[in-house]
Amino acid sequence: MKKISFIVLFVIAFIAFSCQPKVSEKEKITNRIDTLEYEIYESGMELLDDRKPNEIVALYKSYAQKFPDDTLAIDYWFKAAQVEVGLNIPLQAIQSLDSLIIKYPDAKNIPSALQFKAFIWDDRLGNINKAALVLDYLIENYPDSELIENAKAYKASLGKSPEEIILEMEAMSEKQEEAEIVD
Repeated sequence: MKKISFIVLFVIAFIAFSCQPKVSEKEKITNRIDTLEYEIYESGMELLDDRKPNEIVALYKSYAQKFPDDTLAIDYWFKAAQVEVGLNIPLQAIQSLDSLIIKYPDAKNIPSALQFKAFIWDDRLGNINKAALVLDYLIENYPDSELIENAKAYKASLGKSPEEIILEMEAMSEKQEEAEIVD
């Protein structure tokens, strides 16, 4: 009798367990990303090490590689680059942005990705020439982007000290005031 009770319990438990909806790999990754994003950005918890940021970068990239046709893949490549800059691994951030740019050249955030890439070359890696090349590419290939004027201004400021930029802005402002007085 005990044997039959055990078998019946086992069968009931097996049926109950097998009837549970299975969580797909995609859901597992996005659930973990959601948890980490909360812990990193919203919970107010102090991060004592880089384990969680490194884990989220790995998850962003894993998702984007496994599910390239999902619209989240585009966002995850960009987010991976942002976290990598925060982790002070700028060359990896550039690689993430390059993956985004190459795989999704028509995505609406490509101009932002290019401008971010230029910033990394300029600010984090100190390579003004590469930053200028990226901005030239942005200006030439995405002329209708709302970031074009910003990209042109950014390119014009490359290699200049903050003081030089302020002096140029003041001079331009004076010229505009003079032009308004003449009109």
